[in-house]
Amino acid sequence: MIGYEGEWRTVEATFTARGPMGGLAVVVTWKEGGTARFPAGDELLLRQPKLPTADTT
Repeated sequence: MIGYEGEWRTVEATFTARGPMGGLAVVVTWKEGGTARFPAGDELLLRQPKLPTADTT
């Protein structure tokens, strides 16, 4: 998961791409829909998704 635009979003896929000025970027496809492009040097706020808890009842 990546913290993006004030909320946690789930990453479905990632790939690298070249920007229009030749810089490297990471493109993220969100499980919730849509994509985002981050310059390769950007710091991202990451966390593991919460695992479902087992129902013990």
